[in-house]
Amino acid sequence: MFGASDLGFRIFFPIIPPLSFAVSECILKFEMTLTETAQLTKKTAVALVIISTAGFTGREVWTRAKTLLFPPKLPPPEVAFGKLPSPQIPRLPFKGGSSPQYVVDTTTGRLPTDLPDRAKVYKIILPTVTHLTSQRAKNLAAELGFSKSPQKLSSSDYFWTDPEAGRSLEMNITTGNFLLETEIKKLSDLRAGTAPSKASAVEQAKMFFQNLGILSEDYANGRQEASYLKIEGGSLKRVESLSEAQLTRIDFFREIDEQPIVGQKPFEGLLSVILKKEGVAFVVHRRWPLDPEQSTTYPLKTAEQVWNEVEGGQARLVHLAPAKADPFSSYEPRDPKTIFVRRIFLGYFDSQKLQDYLQPIYILEGLAMTADRQQLKFIAYLPALTDDWVLKEE
Repeated sequence: MFGASDLGFRIFFPIIPPLSFAVSECILKFEMTLTETAQLTKKTAVALVIISTAGFTGREVWTRAKTLLFPPKLPPPEVAFGKLPSPQIPRLPFKGGSSPQYVVDTTTGRLPTDLPDRAKVYKIILPTVTHLTSQRAKNLAAELGFSKSPQKLSSSDYFWTDPEAGRSLEMNITTGNFLLETEIKKLSDLRAGTAPSKASAVEQAKMFFQNLGILSEDYANGRQEASYLKIEGGSLKRVESLSEAQLTRIDFFREIDEQPIVGQKPFEGLLSVILKKEGVAFVVHRRWPLDPEQSTTYPLKTAEQVWNEVEGGQARLVHLAPAKADPFSSYEPRDPKTIFVRRIFLGYFDSQKLQDYLQPIYILEGLAMTADRQQLKFIAYLPALTDDWVLKEE
């Protein structure tokens, strides 16, 4: 009943649906495999990023922790200048040779733990003398209003006078440092309240040195402190208000390596100007230029070594007076029984006399107490270099 074609049809027909289904199933499975593979690839990539980041972070954390726990050893200080003379820091006396007791009175109640183990020593640029040295000094004197010939105090020290104005000028022609003074009696007619304001005086003082060509960058970028003064009993006294002031004083301070450079009088700059309503009355110009490239590191005393020397009376007293006392007045010896040291920090000592090196010192600040309970502001200096790199004094 059926022909070959019927048989072929019947045989072929039931085969087509299973084949189509199989092909579709394969395509579907293939598509699912590609999707899963893509997802898996994404997940794998994310996982690898997480793992690598975690690994990097872990290494970073470990590296930092290791550095903190086991810091790398620094090379020893260079000490390229060899043994150095100790800085000549003048010492103010206690009354009657008093030997006060020293007490650590820091915020923690302990000696500081953050003092460095080394610091730089800087070479001071020594002045040179040429055939123009004398003429340069005379030119500077002329700009300051002294046109007459000077008196020669020595081969390097010249002295000018202006009797009519009551002024004098003393200059070391080798260093260019000088002191200009006006007789107090010539200033006594100045009226109270006529002094320049502090802000104005700072700008005038800067301009004064700039016009002379002697305001160095370290002082220009340093700190300036202004004080009001009046004339009393033939001397200058500090006052608080402009209404009382006849003169305004500006002190210039500088620093290096973010450390203060201080002189033997901590409240007085080696550069200072006292201004009246019109013009300059007094000038102190002492500056020792530094070459930052000519420096080398030296080891410093530890906090414990510093304290042992303080207790042994080796700290050099530079200020001891009531907190509100005039810092420019003459020193009056006192006999404190106890000195409470509240701060110990690093600085550099700038001498009024020429020295070969600018050396680090420790600055000690605190409060002194007398037997009658009078409170005094206390400041002292102590050379910071370890003893094995300091020349012994003969």
